[in-house]
Amino acid sequence: MVGKCGNLPLAICLLGGMLRKKNSLRDWETINDKINVVLYRGHNERDNEIDGVVNLSYENLPYYLKPCFLYLGIFKEDESIDVNHVYGMWIAQGMISNESYRRNDETLMDVAELYLSELASTSLVQVATTDDDLAPTRKFDTCKLHDVVRELCLKIGENEGFGVEISEFKDGRFSTIPRVGRHMTIYFKNKHNRLINSSRREEHPSKHLRSLRILNDVTWDAVEFGVIEFPPQSIVDFKKYKFLRELVIESFKFEGGKLPKGITDLLLLRCIRLQHCYLDKLPSSIRNLVYLDTIDLVGSWNVRVPNVLNELFRLKHLFLPPYEKDHKIGNHRLRLGEGVDELESLVGLNSAVHELKCATTIKHLRVFSAEIHDNESLLVILNAIATNWSKLRICMVEIEEGCQLKGDEGLMELLFTCPNLDFLRISVETGQRLPVSCDFIRSRLVRLHLLSSGIEHDPMGILGKLPCLVELCLRWGSFIGEEMMCRESDFLRLKRLELTGLPMLREWTVERGAMPLLSEIEFDYCPNLEMVPDGLRWISSLKRVTVFNMPWLGKRVLESGEDFHKISHVPSINVIHD
Repeated sequence: MVGKCGNLPLAICLLGGMLRKKNSLRDWETINDKINVVLYRGHNERDNEIDGVVNLSYENLPYYLKPCFLYLGIFKEDESIDVNHVYGMWIAQGMISNESYRRNDETLMDVAELYLSELASTSLVQVATTDDDLAPTRKFDTCKLHDVVRELCLKIGENEGFGVEISEFKDGRFSTIPRVGRHMTIYFKNKHNRLINSSRREEHPSKHLRSLRILNDVTWDAVEFGVIEFPPQSIVDFKKYKFLRELVIESFKFEGGKLPKGITDLLLLRCIRLQHCYLDKLPSSIRNLVYLDTIDLVGSWNVRVPNVLNELFRLKHLFLPPYEKDHKIGNHRLRLGEGVDELESLVGLNSAVHELKCATTIKHLRVFSAEIHDNESLLVILNAIATNWSKLRICMVEIEEGCQLKGDEGLMELLFTCPNLDFLRISVETGQRLPVSCDFIRSRLVRLHLLSSGIEHDPMGILGKLPCLVELCLRWGSFIGEEMMCRESDFLRLKRLELTGLPMLREWTVERGAMPLLSEIEFDYCPNLEMVPDGLRWISSLKRVTVFNMPWLGKRVLESGEDFHKISHVPSINVIHD
């Protein structure tokens, strides 16, 4: 069989993916016979062998995985795709909707992850896994198709009438004229888009479309802030796309700051993503889209969201826009109350402009992130995280100006021991010392960033007891003392440490046995730090040391420097000056 694959690694991997669940000699013989049948006969023998194995791999997929695989052809060649986008797209297209595949409290997103796992096991889809410690509950981060597999994916989709179409709009014309597309991606290549040949427009599909991705493909430095004007109705007419289930628009500026006409009339829409776009507000008529499962406004700054989301009873995933610190949206506040308590993802909550009224009634939340500006909201959310949101997989809280932590040891203790909180960023004063009486056994903190905290007493003895901590960043005034010590058996899981903007730090001691898994240290503007710790010589896992804007320390860590013997075992030592 390897010989029939032409000894090509990709073909062999695909064949292995097919055989991994075949447990009898008869099954192997059947596959062996089929290889000869599916191999194409053409001019390029090497390509034919790969084509044949890809075809055979596809034919051996379960029926429910075939459309999921074909759908991946809609993405660019060699594009790394966010798996959450893939899951959402599969769900929006009804590819993952059969309740018979759900067990216990599994969500459709969980089932989608299982589908991707199955596809990855066949080697048809390549997946990139996250750092298990930084994201212990997320199996994959991105996925992609090998360029050869993608080409065959499009060919198979065309033969089976799946209808994936990819087009570019450049210099007033579409690059291709698809006839009956169901899933389309259009890349816009110019800063200004106007139709030159109107007769070509009529040939583009409309009534057949089920998914449409409109992407800005102009080089970032060619346009201001990387956005371009959204094409006029003569090019993209949403009134014609009545059966659209999924709409993705990235990096466009909408005329008058308003959503293009016709979008809120797409009554079958399941998913709308308006990422990195310029618009003033979502219209109240978004309430018409009663089948919406996902609203994604990631990177679309300062968008005003109307108080109609409680009417979207099927809404499962809400990604709110970010807001500039001093941005004013009048007295408007988005109130999330009864009607959105079926949310599974709530990302980008900002207590300065949003009110979470249903914290105690949301029971299925899996992903949550928030920026908190007042103690009342902080307490409500921390209590919900600890008691109501038991299914959380990813939970991030950023504490910003407006919160008062200084002198409130009880609140500080709650922050550091909250059982379902895995990423905490504090950007306000916390007082002279961290709480010393905490029982950290329940803490699930994986990443901790401290900024402007004003801690005077060495925090390492306390932080070193956090049992799950993998990443620690002490930045700009978070510690204003002179000495720090990491003792034996502290930071048992820490992998990344950043010390930035600590002008008072003079001496840092690391005992043997501390930070046994550390792989990366970054120093930046610690002008009084005299040397790197002698204890680094004992950390065999250390892979990278980076020194920014500290020329004196930079000289010490280079090969001829006084501290080089402490880190001579480190493969990558970088000294960088701005």
